[in-house]
Amino acid sequence: MLICRVESCSLLYENPPYDVAASSDDGPGERLEALFLQRTFRWLKPGGVLILVIPVAQLAVCGNLLSVQFKDAEVYRLSEPECVQYKQVVVFAVRRTRRERERLQEREISGLRLEYGRKSRNFEALPVLTDQPQRFYAVPEAAPIELVHRGLPLDEVEDLLPQSPAYRQARRILFGPECRERGRPLTPLHAGHVSILACAGALDGIFGEGDLRHLARWQAVKTVLRLEEEDENGVTTIREKEQFSHCLNLLYADGRTAVLTNDPPPEETDEKAAANEASSQAVATETYSGIGRKFRLEEVRDEERA
Repeated sequence: MLICRVESCSLLYENPPYDVAASSDDGPGERLEALFLQRTFRWLKPGGVLILVIPVAQLAVCGNLLSVQFKDAEVYRLSEPECVQYKQVVVFAVRRTRRERERLQEREISGLRLEYGRKSRNFEALPVLTDQPQRFYAVPEAAPIELVHRGLPLDEVEDLLPQSPAYRQARRILFGPECRERGRPLTPLHAGHVSILACAGALDGIFGEGDLRHLARWQAVKTVLRLEEEDENGVTTIREKEQFSHCLNLLYADGRTAVLTNDPPPEETDEKAAANEASSQAVATETYSGIGRKFRLEEVRDEERA
């Protein structure tokens, strides 16, 4: 875990996870938004500016701390489609000094908490955050921040694992042996054979001669297909679909690099669409023509294959 010294930051921008912490024997887990704020607000120096992005439903929970530790708070709702989906709001506030916190009355704290609770129940009534500033927040000067790592030294643990007898014994069960096949095939490989072996990672290595000598490395990659649909009411629905494919990374001897994927460049996509349209027109012509049209259709297809 990376932490910094207390009261060392002049500006704190937070977009905490929107989830619930794991439950324990003491009871159910807390919301991570409030827990994240409790553990990080002390990094902000007095007079520093807090920018907090959270769902509007968690504004009342976070308001218990905001009403005591911060002043000059402004709450705006975000209007982007992704933000509207989670009903996100952004809170701008300035951290109080110790003297200001000591002078606070219980009546003032209760009033601020009630105000945060009221805003958490009226998302549509909140003002929208626009490009035109409605209020200016002065960010104080701060010294360079020093981050300190507290926790397990993961790099050292990884280096020491091979020396552990227990790890060597468990490794045979957890990880399969790495296989490397050498030699030449009995018959020449076809394109389909090469594709299967390459996608399986069995053809990683150094290939080619001269200027074409290169290092090849195949890997599986995950891509996200994003679709946006808008109905007659103007509501935009965003759908995301995850799919896996393979890509080939090439490193040539002269320093050139290349990445080969199954996604064609945009210009090739346009040309392919035009070719498909021309092919469909040719097929339609063949339906109503004689045998003489059949040879013209085959010529078009041969050009497409070339």
